[in-house]
Amino acid sequence: MNRSRLGVAASIYGIFALVAIAWRDAVGASALHSGAPLGGTHAFALPLAASLGALTGVAAGAASRALARGPRWGRGLYLALREALAGGPSDTASLAALTLAAAVGEELFFRGAMLPTLQGLWGTSAAVALSSVAFGLLHAPWSRRMLPWTLMATAMGVVFALLYLVTGEVLAPVMAHAVVNYENLGFLVDRAARPRR
Repeated sequence: MNRSRLGVAASIYGIFALVAIAWRDAVGASALHSGAPLGGTHAFALPLAASLGALTGVAAGAASRALARGPRWGRGLYLALREALAGGPSDTASLAALTLAAAVGEELFFRGAMLPTLQGLWGTSAAVALSSVAFGLLHAPWSRRMLPWTLMATAMGVVFALLYLVTGEVLAPVMAHAVVNYENLGFLVDRAARPRR
């Protein structure tokens, strides 16, 4: 990915993060933590959140790769994403920067700000559902083959929301999101770089 495109992407995700922080600050709350961290303290919750998030990301990445080799719709989605990434990020540094920016910006916004706000208005179940659907719609398809991507993003939104609710730390979904994105982008780019037989 060229520097200008990477800069634009990072700026967009930076705006997501700043909006989330301002949103929660306006009501005297944090976009980083809920009021009830796991174990009662952030010192306990943060390392557990990082570990749980990383493990979830690895598992989700493995499931994504299995789908790319499995059902027809999974293979179609894989091909559509690979085509969309043509000319995109290919080096490790760009992949890492893009995945980290996306994970931090999106998780602060959807899980750190939107989820607790909706939870206060309509309860936990509705908050998880609505924030996950909103997250899925951010991944709206531009072709029929991409529709599973939107549905999978919605499902992952539920997983990310549960990680946040269980640990009380946005670090858990950030880690999961960053790991799964890094693994998936690396898988797609690696295959895209291979010559076709």
